Amino acid sequence: MRRAIAFIEQHPDADISVADIAAAANVSIRAVQFAFRRHLDTTPMDYLRTVRLDRAHHDLLTTNPSLGDTIAARWGFHHHSRFAARYRHAYGVTPRHTLGTRLGEPPPAHTGFRFSAGQSPSRRALTSWRPPKSATVPARRRRRSAKGATGR
Repeated sequence: MRRAIAFIEQHPDADISVADIAAAANVSIRAVQFAFRRHLDTTPMDYLRTVRLDRAHHDLLTTNPSLGDTIAARWGFHHHSRFAARYRHAYGVTPRHTLGTRLGEPPPAHTGFRFSAGQSPSRRALTSWRPPKSATVPARRRRRSAKGATGR
């Protein structure tokens, strides 16, 4: 386990797979997956993403703000929207806010509802409302009992 973690932390900017981590730790892929799940309650690739996100956060705090897009790509986040979502979930602010705060800009104004990652409601969920099932069950039972024994 220590060898796998050391390998990830020494090479977070490299293109690493679970097979590479297992080879560095001299164990099977399944053994690495099991050890990470058992001891850290995560997968090797999620741990790698966490290390990369931490390094990207450090770079956002210490480098030139004009390099914001290249920081994400340097640490293996090639989809900027996914990077921003993971970053906001981990740190509570957007990467742009981190750069702006570093430069002394005021934080962005609150723009409305705040949902954590993966909990944003759909448009239909915001506009439609249905009573809970417990409220509709007794009405169905009454209708069935009014029909009689034949059910017609």
